[in-house]
Amino acid sequence: MTRLFISLFILLYSSAYSQSVNPSVKKVIKILKSNIDQSSKNSISVGSGEWLICNDDSAFFKKDTLKLYNNINFFYQQSKCCDFIGWTFYKTSAFVQSNLQICKEPSSRSTRTDYYKAKMFYKKGSTYLLISKLNDLTKSFKIININTIHLAQGNQATVVTLRRLTAAISSP
Repeated sequence: MTRLFISLFILLYSSAYSQSVNPSVKKVIKILKSNIDQSSKNSISVGSGEWLICNDDSAFFKKDTLKLYNNINFFYQQSKCCDFIGWTFYKTSAFVQSNLQICKEPSSRSTRTDYYKAKMFYKKGSTYLLISKLNDLTKSFKIININTIHLAQGNQATVVTLRRLTAAISSP
């Protein structure tokens, strides 16, 4: 009986520990690269391969934890979000930001020429994402985890969870 308890404890502890491991820079870049959907190198197709962040009640600007979803069907099937910030990566280190809403007909999107650079690095056991515009740091995040959510009809969504940093962190 004691052996069973110890074995069960080790199994539960190891599975809980494996879920708390921070994603590597390589894994994050691989996921971003797999979602880039740009047909031309001369123009950016905003919305293609886009990562969406719920922005109801200005959550993108106020919340300390953000979730990026790579499939808008997640929101149609499992969420009640209407307003979004979209990040369309055209390179693994660069994206365009847009605003969109899906609840009022017709749905709408607005995009300014807001081009951002993304820099990822690993430091002290964690992966970080620094966002800059015109070489000025605008946002910094710790990448908490990456999950896959199964949707209807065999579809899935990848979810990247970010925690906003209030103190500046420098890349190595």
